[in-house]
Amino acid sequence: MLWFVPAQVPLPSHFLGFDPDSPLTQDFCVYQRHMPHWRVPGRCYFITFRAHDSIPLPVMQQMKAEAREWQSRLAQAASETNGQLPPNELAAWREFQNVQMRKLEHLLDENHGECLLRRPEYRQFLVDALHHFEGIRTEMLAYAIMPNHVHVVCRPLDGYTPESLARAWKRHSAACLHQALRRSGSFWQEESFDRIIRDADHYAQTVRYLAKNPLQARLGENEATVWLHPEILAANAHP
Repeated sequence: MLWFVPAQVPLPSHFLGFDPDSPLTQDFCVYQRHMPHWRVPGRCYFITFRAHDSIPLPVMQQMKAEAREWQSRLAQAASETNGQLPPNELAAWREFQNVQMRKLEHLLDENHGECLLRRPEYRQFLVDALHHFEGIRTEMLAYAIMPNHVHVVCRPLDGYTPESLARAWKRHSAACLHQALRRSGSFWQEESFDRIIRDADHYAQTVRYLAKNPLQARLGENEATVWLHPEILAANAHP
């Protein structure tokens, strides 16, 4: 099967961009666990969460150590500039994020771990979870469910955040998987990766990357699920 990659990716209605080089607004905040997560209400996010065994442990430990070093670096820089990160630190942080994401993407596409989500009946648990609160907690724009990880492009609605959405998706799908497999324990890695979508080009690139992911990972027709918003499909429909 040739996986469908949209040529046209129209912006969703009410899209708000984010310029990390501009002065940070009062509604900007940083949510921190092992790594910083930037939060601005009303923006679209690219979220990736993965199975707990999808990345070899030594590699994950190294990535976490690098993220902890960045937390200290950002905190020190902000303390010296009245809470505002200087442009050079913002640029360096963005490059670090890019390197981390490229490393993560490469590792995930190697399909480490059990890769239970190769099976359509298990991926359906994720499909149900992702759409359950559509229009209530989130505006779903695109997603790809891969054998050991999930990519989502969405806009959290008022009162909800990327981390609260990801927790709900993982909690529901893990409960269903454990019931189906008659076992317990961890299925998902606790922390997710996320990026704010900056502008129209970034949005289009992200959606196309997501749509191409099964092709890049050399997956067959029944080994992954890709969903695109109807507006994206309509923009690419032949007359």
